Amino acid sequence: MKRRSTPRIGVKGSVSIGALAAIFILTVFAPLIAPFDPYKQSLQDILIAPLSPYSGSGGTSLLGTDQLGRDVLSRLLYGGRLSLWISIAAVSISGVLGSAIGIAAGYFGGRTDAVLMRLADIQLSIPSMLLAIVMVAVLGSGLTNIVIVLAVTGWVTFARVVRSQVLSLKEMEYVEAAKAMGVPHLTVMLRHILPNTLYTIATQAALQISHMILLAAALSFLGLGIEVSTPTWGGMVNDGKSYIDSAWWLSTIPGLAIAAVILSINLFGDWLRDRAEER
Repeated sequence: MKRRSTPRIGVKGSVSIGALAAIFILTVFAPLIAPFDPYKQSLQDILIAPLSPYSGSGGTSLLGTDQLGRDVLSRLLYGGRLSLWISIAAVSISGVLGSAIGIAAGYFGGRTDAVLMRLADIQLSIPSMLLAIVMVAVLGSGLTNIVIVLAVTGWVTFARVVRSQVLSLKEMEYVEAAKAMGVPHLTVMLRHILPNTLYTIATQAALQISHMILLAAALSFLGLGIEVSTPTWGGMVNDGKSYIDSAWWLSTIPGLAIAAVILSINLFGDWLRDRAEER
């Protein structure tokens, strides 16, 4: 009997999965990995360059310190943990909401589809950044509000992508047979439609996480995100913009971290998309 070969992960999958695993470990276990307290200020260690002695707590500051003498590496790890938590929470909410709307619009069609998609079109006509700024101004800053803002800005993408797939799935014979047998619409959507859209939803979620990280960083850069004292990548870039000539590492290192994470997530999303096309 011939064995069924398992699909190879490939270079893109190996690189993206390895990079994301490293990022996940470094950020989730930041309290154990960070060499210093990210909130502790040391006035004698203001703006010291990377790989310099850090007299505030002893040892060496691998990525230097900021304008208040706080260790950049420690703040980078803590900021990454917060950025990932915010983006994953926002994508989870927007993914559930958008997928439910997309399935309902594609399955029922007609007036339901027209109303839901017009709402999506209205939101798409408003730039995500502008919508986020307005919502933060109304709701106020804070961790919970930022998650809500990002979730509201992200549901449309899920809804449109899932709807386009449901339009073809609902014409399948097994779906038509289930409806002919009198199976309730909700049961048909949960048992026959949703399982066949999970790969698409997962791919879209991976790509949306990178968008949420970038949007959250932009809000923090503008001072509309989390409290200023809390380490965030966007806030660190904002703090370093005034010292770009004398302390390049303050903005450059967080900016490179954002770029590396987004690149890794996008590679992973592309790999998932390739796997979905092979199915």
